[in-house]
Amino acid sequence: MTSMNKLSHNPQVTDMEIGHLQRAEDLPKFRAVLEMWPEEKSRALSQERIAVLDVQANVIAMVATLGVNLSSDWFHILDRLERDGKTPRMFFTAEPIVFEILEYHIDTTHEEIATKAVSGIDLIIAESKPLNHFVDMVGRAIEIGASDAHVEIRGDYALLNARVGGIVRRIGRYPAQIVIDAVSAAFTVQAEELSRSDAAFNARLPQQAMIPIRNKDRDYTLRYQSHPSVGGFDVVLRILRSSAGSSSKVKTLPELGYLPSQVEQLDLAMQSAWGGVFVAGVTGSGKTTTLNSMLSLMAAGGERKIISIEDPVEYIVPGVTHLSVQRTNAIGVENPFLNAMRAFLRLDPDIGMFGEIRDLLSGEIAQAAIETGHKIFTTVHATSALGIISRLTSKMVGLDRQAVCNPEFLSILVYQALLPKNCPYCKTPAKLRLPADELTDYETLFGLDVDQIMCASDGGCAHCRIPGVDYSALVHAGTRGVCVTAEVITPDSALLRLLVAERDLDARDYYRATRVAPFDAPDMQGKDAWGHALYSVAQGLIDPYYFKSTFGHPKGFRQIVQKGMP
Repeated sequence: MTSMNKLSHNPQVTDMEIGHLQRAEDLPKFRAVLEMWPEEKSRALSQERIAVLDVQANVIAMVATLGVNLSSDWFHILDRLERDGKTPRMFFTAEPIVFEILEYHIDTTHEEIATKAVSGIDLIIAESKPLNHFVDMVGRAIEIGASDAHVEIRGDYALLNARVGGIVRRIGRYPAQIVIDAVSAAFTVQAEELSRSDAAFNARLPQQAMIPIRNKDRDYTLRYQSHPSVGGFDVVLRILRSSAGSSSKVKTLPELGYLPSQVEQLDLAMQSAWGGVFVAGVTGSGKTTTLNSMLSLMAAGGERKIISIEDPVEYIVPGVTHLSVQRTNAIGVENPFLNAMRAFLRLDPDIGMFGEIRDLLSGEIAQAAIETGHKIFTTVHATSALGIISRLTSKMVGLDRQAVCNPEFLSILVYQALLPKNCPYCKTPAKLRLPADELTDYETLFGLDVDQIMCASDGGCAHCRIPGVDYSALVHAGTRGVCVTAEVITPDSALLRLLVAERDLDARDYYRATRVAPFDAPDMQGKDAWGHALYSVAQGLIDPYYFKSTFGHPKGFRQIVQKGMP
């Protein structure tokens, strides 16, 4: 009878546990790693491993890679443990990454593992384990469709979160030293040299870099930003699909969530021969996705030369010449992104897309391109469509307001945000979830039919739950995908006169006074981005919870609404 059969027939072993471990945190809580096979001097020859863990009093676990599980070596270790009176009750197979982390813990108690350091560039280069850990952590975020990975190092542990569908979700917990080694290796060894703000990783400094990685035969670029915080430091990694592997279909404007009245305005702006199309929004609000949707339409005929200058290219649009040019943080090095923008006019383009206007030189080049008759698409960091004017004429960018507030310069102004959509399979009526007085606000202030308003479920369902995400403490988590909520403004002469006179508040009131449709109607004329969001709430598409967290409590709009239609 084999050892495994003996175990299954042993009346003393009634609670045997088996399974496969994908991640280190899937391991049972253990007190120590008692032994690791093969011995250290032989480990470099193979990835196959067997580990014996002391879980608790009289409870031993055996963990093995798939290639060596139930092998003669595995049975030899099992028989020896039984002879020593240490019959294992837990049997797991595991991925190699689990053993790389367990090797940090050999002869170390579970409580001490976070403080056991493995450091030094020699180890990074010789074994690349920290880089493997970094790729594994980021790979977890990529696998669930995250736009960003957030690493928070505090004390002995580090938390791995990911932004999925616009919401930050908890997906992992690691010993702090492993994560520190991982991000240090990624920044110092893996990052593109000219993109690094410093020569080497330093947790005490804010740092930036671009880090290329490969995950499951696809290439990605990570926009790395770190900053010290009380008790540790944070790292935020923006996940961008590298151009060579980017083959995703570009979504249309309606697919992104733009409504017919907004699409009509955008179509007219694209058909005009000159002027700038400016799209604003916070980081991660999908600005570049919207621009590429418009470029895809304009490139369909193949009659115009379209050049895109991005840092880096996020989508490949057929018919567009993409220049992926890296901005540099290196001191004393001229920025190649700005050099590419200078060369733009010499490439005989009809239409150009600049990744972002964020400083004096990029603003001046965009202005020169527009004033020489080129159609320009670009992004700006601003908090509203009309706020684009303030941003372009601020000290940071420095364009002349008289030049900007010109119909030949401004074709259209767009501001957008992304909100999570309710899962259609598990959403529930808001009357069952929200206080009556809150629903009354939506009804009396905005005229919405509260019977049509829906909320996301807390725990989600099989159609929307994301594997690997901890749902135990989440609320309103039953979401599936995101949609745009936007304001689209085509400036007329009266609006431009107010803007050039720096009467920005009057300009906002003038725009809002053009609203002719109620908030539960799809006509977006005169409506801010929050008005678009209200329409989505009225359709049961968006949970009021996310309207409040993005735009504020309904009562905060009372004065604005009272200035408009009754």
